[in-house]
Amino acid sequence: MRTSRLASLLLLALIFSGCGMVKEKAAEYYLGRARKTAEAQNPPQAAVEAAFADIGKALSYAPDSGQAVELLGRLADSASNNGFAGAKELEAAALKKALAASPLNWSARESLIDYFASRGDTGGLEAMASQAQELGTSGGAGQRYCSLLAGLAARASALPWLESEAYLSLNKSAEALFEKAAAYESGAARVQVMKTEAEKIAASDPGVKKYAPAALVSASEVAAADALRDPEAIAAIAGFNAKAGADKAFRKAVEMTVQGNSALVKKEYSQARAFYQGALNYYPALVEARRQLAETDFQEGASLAAAGQDPRAAAQLLYKAYGGASAVIAEALKTGNLVPFIKPAKFLGETYSLKAADLAALRAVEGKRLKNTARLEADFKGALDEALKLNPEGRLARELLERYTKEGF
Repeated sequence: MRTSRLASLLLLALIFSGCGMVKEKAAEYYLGRARKTAEAQNPPQAAVEAAFADIGKALSYAPDSGQAVELLGRLADSASNNGFAGAKELEAAALKKALAASPLNWSARESLIDYFASRGDTGGLEAMASQAQELGTSGGAGQRYCSLLAGLAARASALPWLESEAYLSLNKSAEALFEKAAAYESGAARVQVMKTEAEKIAASDPGVKKYAPAALVSASEVAAADALRDPEAIAAIAGFNAKAGADKAFRKAVEMTVQGNSALVKKEYSQARAFYQGALNYYPALVEARRQLAETDFQEGASLAAAGQDPRAAAQLLYKAYGGASAVIAEALKTGNLVPFIKPAKFLGETYSLKAADLAALRAVEGKRLKNTARLEADFKGALDEALKLNPEGRLARELLERYTKEGF
């Protein structure tokens, strides 16, 4: 009886051992087929799709395989470079299946975080961060360390996109602006805490590093460094949130400025002007609203001039914009701008560009009637120089410089 039982146990052990070997062999077989396609020059789409399916099968047999994840990335990059538009989506689908089967496949998790980050999918990144946080509540030190790095990479990767979304909301929705600003402040604080915690764990127990793939370590470090690169901007956003929460007049002025921006985009000049003036009535120090008033006068004046309508009214608006832009520059040099997501240097640079563009338009409208031409040309050149120095990438300033180089003032 004892001999029979021992034989049965040995048989079971051989079966399970064989099963593992069979799965490993099957995974390698499918990876081998996919590898040929990944290394081929411009393979047909059908072959690419079949290769993705093969890697998917390999991951079904070996869901922890880092080798499969690496090949998946190479195949997706190669296929994308050859014009296969759906390659990255097929890669992401395979990664999601791999993680569903093996949540601790950190290579797959890092690749999927990179996929969401490259598309600005803040919802996907938040989901990845939440999953990583949940994984960190169990397992050993290695699992907790890897989950912390994954969460850090996901949350840090989301911050630049939150910043971009907040910037875009300046012309659309004050509610979205306040929401994104709050999310950014909270996210930046969490990233700093997670970064510090990961560094402490690695310093106190260097052995945990062996559990983390190099790509995951690098992704978390690069994303955190990028997210926290500008402490002054982070502090400005926190200050904006605090002021908007404590000062109703300031919050209302910001809301009306965003409404004015939305109207200005639609070229509804009278309505935009009313919103900006209303914002200044609530909060006279809001330099953004004052700048946008000058922008409105410039755009309306330039529009009238371009259409050949009422040159006198166009000139009046342009002179008004010139004075407004000059006043904003003087004020911003002292106080800076109050609404974040536009860096102070860029805000000033764009205002100098506005001043230079306004003077160029005045020159075109007034022609020989323009008085003090030499002084105004010097003011134009000075404003243009400052615009290019403060915001070298500014499109308007570069265009003005090119035109001035060819045609003069």
